[in-house]
Amino acid sequence: MELVEVREVRPAPEWYGALEQGNILFLPRLPFDLPAQDQEFLRNIQQTSRSYHKNIAYRPESGKVTGFDANAVSDADRLRSILEHFSRSATGFLNKLLPRYMESGHLDYASFRAIEEEGRDLTFKKRNDLLHIDAFPTRPTRGDLILRTFVNIHPTRDRVWLTSDPFEPLAREHAVNAGWTRMASWGSLKQLVTRRTSYDRFMLHFHDYLKRNEDYQRNCRKYRWEFPPGSAWMVFTDIVPHAVLSGQYALEQTMIVSRQSLLAPERAPFEILNRLRSAARGATS
Repeated sequence: MELVEVREVRPAPEWYGALEQGNILFLPRLPFDLPAQDQEFLRNIQQTSRSYHKNIAYRPESGKVTGFDANAVSDADRLRSILEHFSRSATGFLNKLLPRYMESGHLDYASFRAIEEEGRDLTFKKRNDLLHIDAFPTRPTRGDLILRTFVNIHPTRDRVWLTSDPFEPLAREHAVNAGWTRMASWGSLKQLVTRRTSYDRFMLHFHDYLKRNEDYQRNCRKYRWEFPPGSAWMVFTDIVPHAVLSGQYALEQTMIVSRQSLLAPERAPFEILNRLRSAARGATS
């Protein structure tokens, strides 16, 4: 996989192709306004209590901010205003760079990651330092894709990632062993009750399966990336297995991208898994 640098903020087929093939779009400098005083306010949040979520979340549809320790935030209204401004700025940038995705996309949560990633004491499923693909327990995508835009606002330190080969080779090697063909045949009642399709249930399971798979974590091909202060990057986090090794003070905006809007819809994990299921049925017929 590659780090593809965006030198000019304009729509271009190469940006879509790079993302859909499992690469990272990278901007060495912040491509939208984020005032220095707002960044400093966020960096002064000392989110330490284990009783709170690992990230502070902003929900654009309601304007609600959740997951923060009230004792660590001097002005909750200002926090909400800063995250709202970031979300709008990031969305405006994406409209300029990736309009094809944004036309039918759904704006999801923004977040602030205040805590140093290295050495965090998290439950197994929430650990970021293990390679995984993203899936949301409470917000099923029903086959659409998770596009995330990150910004490192630490004044001096890089944010360090590992990634591995993208979803198609990953699924060919691991999806059947992880139970895809069995889960794909589950009945429709559970789907109606939970709003999750078989795809959503499998992706949640696959997220945990990869984290628990010691052989995969130890022996898969790995790529290391160091994102410097003031940089931004975008990636489909359900196409690209990723882990965060270190870094503090990052902002993130999530978009749910319709799989029909992809330049190559066959690259969507939903379509890849359906091809695997069809191949498995053909082999047993």
